[in-house]
Amino acid sequence: MYNVDIRLLLTTTLLLTYIIGIILFKPLLKKLRTKGFTGRDMYKIGYPSVPELGGIGIAFAYLTGLLLLSSISITPSIIYIITFILIFYFFFGLIDDIVGVGGALKFTHSEIVKIIVPIFFSFPLIRYVDTLLYIPFIGTVELGFIYLLLFMPVYIMVTANLINMYSYYNGQSAGTTIIILSFLALKLLETGETDILFFLLPFMGATLAFLSYNVHPAGVFPGDCGDMMMGAAIGITAILGNLEAFTFVCLLPLIINFLMVAVWFLSERGEKREKFGKVDKEGNIDPPNAKTLMWIFPHIWSLNERQTTLIMYVLVILSSTAAWLIF
Repeated sequence: MYNVDIRLLLTTTLLLTYIIGIILFKPLLKKLRTKGFTGRDMYKIGYPSVPELGGIGIAFAYLTGLLLLSSISITPSIIYIITFILIFYFFFGLIDDIVGVGGALKFTHSEIVKIIVPIFFSFPLIRYVDTLLYIPFIGTVELGFIYLLLFMPVYIMVTANLINMYSYYNGQSAGTTIIILSFLALKLLETGETDILFFLLPFMGATLAFLSYNVHPAGVFPGDCGDMMMGAAIGITAILGNLEAFTFVCLLPLIINFLMVAVWFLSERGEKREKFGKVDKEGNIDPPNAKTLMWIFPHIWSLNERQTTLIMYVLVILSSTAAWLIF
């Protein structure tokens, strides 16, 4: 099926996609700033203006890398289905970035739209997935249509939103995505599920290129279009690689963060909540409380954004290592 060694082919594609992304982001960032697509960097002294919608660069770099890969090798058809779904997540996030999902709906109704609508994006995968689900300490369970119509689409939607919620500090969501996708790629090589790597490696190259501009001090923000697409990539990889439980463990810090935010919001329903902390004269984070995972560590110690982001990376590396050891 392949003209050259698959590992060499995919590694070359990753590197080429990374280079394409690095080149692509320079004019893109200039254009985004010129057109006014910017946001304030809330954890920098003076709150500097930074271009947003970096997901546009990730999408174009990925598509260019996939185009190159398809021109030199036979690409499994499932890759185009995956790309179709990723682009749907990208556009859904882009619409939210520009005009807001839900329009004039109230906040709670808008959030429901963000949860319900993406569930339908992954339905094209129904013909390609295995309905067997491995559950630790229980074994493999056949879920049939429950898996196809409920578990699979909800799983991908949840991973997309988990990454979106974990996008708090410079480089946090993209760095987290690269860490988890790297562990998933190694697991896929171990299990022989190499077809999925035809999408995964170009996407990782594009995300690495974005991360080069997104790390502290950020030159671009991902926007919902970038975060939703990165999270969906993790969920799709988990589903197609039969790595749902493995990925669940990798995502534990993000899940803990979500649960903490949910408890906080429910306990203070109707009250005004601070969305961001502040920074002192030294650039250290001054969080309003310790009710989210992102605020616990700077609440205990004097930490700046870079240091806090590194702690977030370490937590994901530890959970991903635990997943590797368990499975």
